[in-house]
Amino acid sequence: MSASPNERLEMMLVLRWLDDGAPEDGAIPLAMDEVAEELGLEADRHGLLSVMSALGALEERGLLKVRWSRATSPEAAVYLSSSLRRDARRLFGRSEPSIDG
Repeated sequence: MSASPNERLEMMLVLRWLDDGAPEDGAIPLAMDEVAEELGLEADRHGLLSVMSALGALEERGLLKVRWSRATSPEAAVYLSSSLRRDARRLFGRSEPSIDG
């Protein structure tokens, strides 16, 4: 059984967040064309709309927030929810950040 596009995108975003050092704000910069290609989609209109749809579905589930670039480029910043960050830390053995910094 293969993962749905939403599940694949969620996994990809968590791995990117971890690779970026797991910033506390959950921020992940995204270029939509790169994301489409990583998910095995063409970086054309159809592929970009598929990525945007998957982001919207994850946002509706409360797993992330999307902030779109004000420029005309298809770029966005994604912020993983605190619950998704907590689950990722637990799953991948990363410790929670301390309150003292």
